[in-house]
Amino acid sequence: MTNQPGTDRATMPTGHNPVLERRTVENANRNLLKYLRPGLSVLDVGCGSGAITRSIAEKTGPTGSVLGIDPNRNLIELARQQAGDTPGLNFQQADVYAFDTPERFDLVTCARTLQWLAQPEAALRNMKRFVKAGGHLAILDFNHEKISWTPEPPGAMQLFYNAFLNWRQDAGFDNAIADNLKTLMHFVGFDSVEVEKQFEITDRNDPNFSIASRLWAEVAELRGPQLVQDGYLTEEQRLKAISDYDTWIATVGESMTVYLLAVEGQQPL
Repeated sequence: MTNQPGTDRATMPTGHNPVLERRTVENANRNLLKYLRPGLSVLDVGCGSGAITRSIAEKTGPTGSVLGIDPNRNLIELARQQAGDTPGLNFQQADVYAFDTPERFDLVTCARTLQWLAQPEAALRNMKRFVKAGGHLAILDFNHEKISWTPEPPGAMQLFYNAFLNWRQDAGFDNAIADNLKTLMHFVGFDSVEVEKQFEITDRNDPNFSIASRLWAEVAELRGPQLVQDGYLTEEQRLKAISDYDTWIATVGESMTVYLLAVEGQQPL
């Protein structure tokens, strides 16, 4: 298999992306909070539209240095617009495999990005190069095979979700990347690797249940057209998945748990 399908399928569709835009360090990358302090230098790999990157820069302050990189030109342009004149914050269009800089960082972070890479070990090896001695590489990612709902979502959404996993797998993406990260981190040269659960859990008692649990309807809206174009399901099936899942949220849906792990290594001194 060539890398082309993976490249095409990993490309984020243009337009409004509510999933990316509502993320902050506190609600979507809290594993970084123990590291962030004024004056820290940070590289954010796969920064998207820069929502989390801006949140990082708020904590490293004007004496810090934060660089966000992403291969998507449109997302980088949006990130720059939304960053304004935030001191110490910069964005650059760059591919994780080919990115290079003489700068070394206290912290290199990569959240929810390796899931879209067909060669995660190569990406980790390149990212490790940019971590200062004693600094940290912090990876946050999913095991899509371990999501759980109570009760089970409607059949139309299960059909979409299974098609989504097959579509990803056929492009060379690892649906269980979170559980394979510790081994990969050892392969690239980290002696000590820490793993921390960062499960995203929402239930009906949460005030944001209808927003958080709607993640997969949003995926069907955003990524679904790509699955239809590639022949993994029909447009009618995609629309039914969204409609039936919204009904599930509004009526019988009780909880959703997304399996997410933070896997972190320290650069040897």
